[in-house]
Amino acid sequence: MRHEDRPDRRYLRMQAALRTYRAALLLAIIVIVVLSVILLAGRRRFARAIKIDGKIATLVASKKAADQVRSRLFKEGKQDLPGQASFVQQWEDASWPIEDRDVLSVSEAVAVLRPKLSVLVSAAAIEVDGQRAVVLASEELAERVRDEVKRKYAGEEDAALLEPQKFRQDVRIAEVSRPPDEILTDVGPAVEQLTKSGTTAKTYVVKAGDWAAKIAHNHGMSLSKLKELNPGVTERTLFPGDKLEVAAATAPLTVVTVKEETRIEELPPETQEIHTPHLPQGKREVAREGKPGKKKIWDKVVYENDKAIHREPIRDIILEEPQAERVLVGTGPEAVGGGSE
Repeated sequence: MRHEDRPDRRYLRMQAALRTYRAALLLAIIVIVVLSVILLAGRRRFARAIKIDGKIATLVASKKAADQVRSRLFKEGKQDLPGQASFVQQWEDASWPIEDRDVLSVSEAVAVLRPKLSVLVSAAAIEVDGQRAVVLASEELAERVRDEVKRKYAGEEDAALLEPQKFRQDVRIAEVSRPPDEILTDVGPAVEQLTKSGTTAKTYVVKAGDWAAKIAHNHGMSLSKLKELNPGVTERTLFPGDKLEVAAATAPLTVVTVKEETRIEELPPETQEIHTPHLPQGKREVAREGKPGKKKIWDKVVYENDKAIHREPIRDIILEEPQAERVLVGTGPEAVGGGSE
């Protein structure tokens, strides 16, 4: 019987060990669960902070929400312009503990951020001698405006141009980023602005990130002129929302156009004297009236805008020969006493 009892004892010991292991495993699971609960209970809640120039402006729920806020602000600020939008201020969004801050919806965040941000839109500026003259919504539109200025002084559609038109000034198209209210979308007003002299005056609303010298430069005027128009203006007195009078002197573009023009010139008739003894000495009598001729002349004419500054003939043809005037000149004896034969 002893030999038969040994397997039963080993089996009992194995069961006891298994129960111990199970108890230990259960205890470990309980400990893990408790620690997880403790960690979860103590973990801080996070949202997405939107920072403007390094300062937290508001919190939104997620990165997706922050992107939606920025997208809506860009869409509002662009005003249907085709260029890419950007902010004057530095935009940043990052994960941030909520603590005692309110987490705003997308619409609420847009309303809070709208007055704090200034939108710039990429555009194309026509620069004259290095100074920005007019800003258009796209490079294609700027090229159309430039061509329309030339066409304005080209004359009739069938006008013969001897040389390609050119500008007296250095005219270039440059990529810029400007506030939407400075960007033109129509050709007509831009052409008028480029072809009229004077000053462009308007009221400018100071934006965050502006300073006096920057405003003057952006409007093509000197700092002293800005201060002349706005007495008392200094860097310390400028705040977002302030209104300034800005005015920049503008000179019209000068288009050089070389045309071929025609004109009809009258050829005066010559006078042929025919001496005759049948008339008294020195007496003159027209035997045949003269008739002027006609000559067609082609001129090379150089214009600066509408003013002709140089003209020279390049060829001509006779359309009608002049007919000489014939004059009888008397060589006979002088009449005595005015009597007749």
